Parts: sequence; structure tokens; C-alpha cells
Amino acid sequence: MNKAYANEISLTTNEALVLQQVYEDGGDDAATLAAQMGMPRRTAMNVLADLRHKGLMAIDQAYGDAWVRPTTRGKRLVQRIWPEAQAIVY
Repeated sequence: MNKAYANEISLTTNEALVLQQVYEDGGDDAATLAAQMGMPRRTAMNVLADLRHKGLMAIDQAYGDAWVRPTTRGKRLVQRIWPEAQAIVY
């Protein structure tokens, strides 16, 4: 199998949108993220869990809520998919 093919990551539309939002914000608590995205918190948490499973999102528990941030792999993917995103962050 081609190594480049093995490293490809398949994202749903919701996963791509959530990853981009968290990348642009630098991190979010799950409740705020769900509100920003206009989706139920349960849906947002399922998307975040899928992104974590793919190694693109880190989820930490703090004060009864989940704090999310993109992993290095997640940041690289956003930068590859949306090169213009690099100009937006920081």
C-alpha cells in the first residue's frame, strides 16, 4: 500500500467544519463549540469523539466540561486543506 494513501484521512462535512472551527479558535469548551456551530451538544461531542479517534483532536475534561483543541496532526490537516487558514490564526 502506498504510504501517502495510508496517511489519508477521510472526514465528514461536520468533522471538517468542527476541526476548522476549533483550529481557528485555538481551542474551545464543547458547549461553546456546539453553540457556535449551531448543533446539539450531543452531536458535537460525537463529532469530537470521531476526530479524537482519528488523532485530530485532543479532549480534556475540566470543571465538568470538555475542553477541545486540535492536535498537531489536526493542525497540519487544516493547513493542508485550507492553506488560507494559516493567515487567520494568531
